[in-house]
Amino acid sequence: MSYQYIQRTTQSLGTQISTVEQSISGQQWDIAQRKLKETQQRWDENKIWWTILLDHQEIDKIELSLSRLDKYVETQNLPLSLGEASTLELLINHISETEKFTLENIL
Repeated sequence: MSYQYIQRTTQSLGTQISTVEQSISGQQWDIAQRKLKETQQRWDENKIWWTILLDHQEIDKIELSLSRLDKYVETQNLPLSLGEASTLELLINHISETEKFTLENIL
C-alpha cells in the first residue's frame, strides 16, 4: 500500500512540476507562480506521510529545491528556474524509482 501511495503521489507531483516548467518555458510567470503554489500545497499535504515512509534526506532535498524554484520564479530568472524545475522533477522521479519493489532495490 505504501508503494502505491508513493507512486500515485510522485506521479501527481511530477505532472504538476511539468506544468510549472512549461509555464516557465513560455515565460508565463504569473501562471508559473500560481501552479508552483498549487504544487507546494500538494507537497505539504503529502509530506506528512512521506516523512513516515521515506528517508528524510530525500525530503530535505525536495524542500530545498522547491524553495529555490520559488525564488527563481519570483525573480523571473529563466535559466535558473528551468534548471531547478528539472532538478525537482528528477528528485521526485528518483523517489518513485528507489521505492519500487525490485531485486536491485532490495540488494
